[in-house]
Amino acid sequence: MTRRIAHSLDAVWRSEDVDHGDDVTFDQFMLSERVLTGLRKSGFVKPSPIQVQAIPLGLCGFDLVVQAKSGTGKTCVFAVLALEAVDVGTHAVQVLILAPTREIAVQTCDTVRCLGCELPGLHCYAFIGGVPLPQDLQKLASCHIAVATMGRLCQLVRSGQLRLSQVRLLVLDEADQMLGEAFLEDLSDLWGRLPSSKQVVATSATYPPAVARLLEEKYLHQPALVRLGAEDPALLGVSQWYLAVEGAFLAKLSSLESLLRHMPFSQCLVFVNSQARARSLSERLNRSLGGVQLLSGAQGQEERMAALARLKGFRCRLLVSTDLAARGIDAERVNLVVNFDLPWDLETHLHRSGRAGRYGQ
Repeated sequence: MTRRIAHSLDAVWRSEDVDHGDDVTFDQFMLSERVLTGLRKSGFVKPSPIQVQAIPLGLCGFDLVVQAKSGTGKTCVFAVLALEAVDVGTHAVQVLILAPTREIAVQTCDTVRCLGCELPGLHCYAFIGGVPLPQDLQKLASCHIAVATMGRLCQLVRSGQLRLSQVRLLVLDEADQMLGEAFLEDLSDLWGRLPSSKQVVATSATYPPAVARLLEEKYLHQPALVRLGAEDPALLGVSQWYLAVEGAFLAKLSSLESLLRHMPFSQCLVFVNSQARARSLSERLNRSLGGVQLLSGAQGQEERMAALARLKGFRCRLLVSTDLAARGIDAERVNLVVNFDLPWDLETHLHRSGRAGRYGQ
């Protein structure tokens, strides 16, 4: 699989979040020639600041806490480390990447495959809910890198179908969410099944203090901390505005419709706090504006992936979503994010707004 997935650095202005001005290239990281070729074919030319600082430490085998603003290249960091860790001659899962949502898992798997396009015999698969179990069992027979959501991973491990004894690298993507109450019990169970000698990489744009302490004290061994923008996690290329609206749903809907009619944008994400409100809002916007897509946990897996594919393929301009799309999703042309409902916490706000301004735009 060879195609360009990197953002074009010369196409638009880029902020200092990704453009550090130094004359650094991926060739200086002492990567294997096959991984370097995969990076070039995928469009990666110049590493971002987080890639410059984190990749060399990861290649030295350190456990890593990687914190950087949304859309500044964290996925590339652990994808490169995963590819350098794998021995394609060993037919076992050697790298395990945990993601909080199915959508992030599928996107991450695609990134690893693109960067690993020059590694003959490499097999990277996503293991997510909503997919028939027999399909996953077929994939396991040849899998080197597994990108998984917690529910399906636990199902495969506890049934004895997936053995973790040869995992040498574990990645916790969106680590603050993976260490939240929804996943912590399952993560603790999995931890006891993993080899003690593994390398662990945890990545996120946000690390609440309690999560950071838990991560560093329980799950990592003398980790190297690479934290860029921790004091000011808002993206430099994103302007933030608010509109005060009197009234409830219908008043906010009227203001949103006016905004979308008069404000120029390429693509827009509108976030709401519940599945029911997401469906209601998307239906009303479709009647008034047309061409609106919906992304919600109430949808079937095929419907969810189709909505994302239309967004990334620029076949829709407006996507109404719950927080399923708040993290990790990379759609380069999204340049407007609307919080129809205010998020419940600051971290979610930062992740939502990070869907715009991708890679320093």
